[in-house]
Amino acid sequence: MIFITSKTSDGNMSIFCGDPTTALNNQKKFSKKLGIDYKNIIELKQIHGNRIIKIDQPTVKINRADGLITNRPKLYLMIKAADCHQIGFYDPKNKAIGLIHAGFKGLKKGIIKKVIEKMAKFFKSDPKDLIVKLGPSIGPCCYRMDIWKKAEKQLTDCGVLEKNIGNPRICTYESEDYFSHRRAEDKKENDFRFMTILGL
Repeated sequence: MIFITSKTSDGNMSIFCGDPTTALNNQKKFSKKLGIDYKNIIELKQIHGNRIIKIDQPTVKINRADGLITNRPKLYLMIKAADCHQIGFYDPKNKAIGLIHAGFKGLKKGIIKKVIEKMAKFFKSDPKDLIVKLGPSIGPCCYRMDIWKKAEKQLTDCGVLEKNIGNPRICTYESEDYFSHRRAEDKKENDFRFMTILGL
């Protein structure tokens, strides 16, 4: 399994922020660096909601949603972020994965519960078996809401074991290694996105 996040040095990864051609080239360079076939990366137009899509094969269609699930090897799920959570779910028993974009709005709309329910429905995943990894996101030091604590509580409320939750607690606002929407606004910088990839 691969769960990895790009950094500011890898460039902007969102075709919806800045120049789309540059972002596309950055995505291709990053995937090549990882040894991943770019055609097998699945991208979303994120909408700060709770829609989850099951993916069975590569597609060029960009769906409007905030989460992806699959049990197909060599399909790579991708989320872009610049303060919001990227949360990866891995079911080692049924060999299935899920990846969601979860900011304050998504958490309020129950996207964590939704993805766990979807994985249970399609892959028979049991929450207690799930390994969950969180990527860099804005911390309580720089945002009025503690989305780290909120996400972790929602995960355990859904039956995920605390010992199976990994949160690096890297604040995107404080760390220059990652893009931050709020830092960009405050400092009048380019409002770019990094990406997180999850795949079997």
